[in-house]
Amino acid sequence: MSEVSTGCTTPAATRRVVVAGGGYAGTTCAVALGRALRRHGGDIEVLVVEPNPCQQALSELDLVAVGPPRPQFCELWHPTVFKDLPVRVCYERVAQVRPDEHLVVVGEGHEVPYWRLVIATGAIPSVPPIPGLREHAITMWSVEDAQRLQQAIEAAFKTAARLPDASDRRRALGFAVVGGGATGVEIVGTLGRMLPIRMRDAGLDPADLTVCLIEARPDILYDLPQRLRTVARAKLERLGVVVVTDAPVSGVEPGKVGLGDGRDLDASVLVWAGGAHADPHAVEWGLRADPTGRLVTDACLLAEGRDDVYVIGDVAASRDPKTGRVLPMLAQIAIQAGPHAASNLLREAAGSAPLPFEPHLRGEFVSIGPRDGVGWMYGALLSGLAAITMKRITYVKYWLQVGGVRLALKRTREMVAMQR
Repeated sequence: MSEVSTGCTTPAATRRVVVAGGGYAGTTCAVALGRALRRHGGDIEVLVVEPNPCQQALSELDLVAVGPPRPQFCELWHPTVFKDLPVRVCYERVAQVRPDEHLVVVGEGHEVPYWRLVIATGAIPSVPPIPGLREHAITMWSVEDAQRLQQAIEAAFKTAARLPDASDRRRALGFAVVGGGATGVEIVGTLGRMLPIRMRDAGLDPADLTVCLIEARPDILYDLPQRLRTVARAKLERLGVVVVTDAPVSGVEPGKVGLGDGRDLDASVLVWAGGAHADPHAVEWGLRADPTGRLVTDACLLAEGRDDVYVIGDVAASRDPKTGRVLPMLAQIAIQAGPHAASNLLREAAGSAPLPFEPHLRGEFVSIGPRDGVGWMYGALLSGLAAITMKRITYVKYWLQVGGVRLALKRTREMVAMQR
């Protein structure tokens, strides 16, 4: 039914909706629009502009990096998601947005007119100008990053296997993760759980291994209640992870990371998980941005001052109507904003006004290794098997939302096969 192609400039329908970005927000928006059009018809054309033919499940990259080489688990293929929907995909990057001309420029200068634009271009890793950091650290934002970490682990094992001196082996097997938020904790937890197993399989002694989590602030996981932070830290320490707090990174050199208090820690492999910031190109598109570079929206998710541009996901500075605070960069917010923007677009096409967005933060879970975690849901604090089970269920719910039962069953089988 659908035409998923690289064609970006085919003749437009009466009303073309361009969805710029194919992450959680953009994908859920396009799927919701496509399903509504499939059921009821209409003169709306949906065009997704996204350079990557797959959506990457960033929260699972730690298991790809440390576990068996199965990067396909982290990819939700757009051709699969959109194959039965009236949605086209243009596999190009958004080069420019010209709101006054109702145009998006993609790739090498192809102009794509729109009736409505949905900006969902997401975020990128925030890498500050610390000496040596960009050159020597691995970010964790894509399957390619996970594969780089996997290769770095293999290289460290091979180096250690050739070293007769125990102190040299310990230096070669020093792993450090910088950033005590959810991403950093999930990565370091998986390293702490899986690396000793892999070392024994390779004939290496786990006693030579050091895994550190480095955080500049006094504690980790500030998005979680204090009780859960304490539980998470204890779980990491039981895995042998050394948690170093109040320790800003001052510089990075091959094999070591320098801290602000003058200490140096062995880090033959260094992972940077120090946060993210909105798509840096978004501030160039003539729309108002806040001081962090996120595009400011009104209550209906329309870009401030525009009635034809929606902004959703991590690139959006949308406010919680209950608290007035800017909503955090969370997948659950993006997954709610995408369908809401789609609903508003359909309302506009029918001659009705868009409605305000009312997000619901239902919970948050952080894995600590493949089979453990902490989190909360509807006010209840969970840890251990209950927490990791609820985290996995959120994946299944998302797969059901965008791909139906068949995709959910396929991804669930893969999840079980990887012992998560």
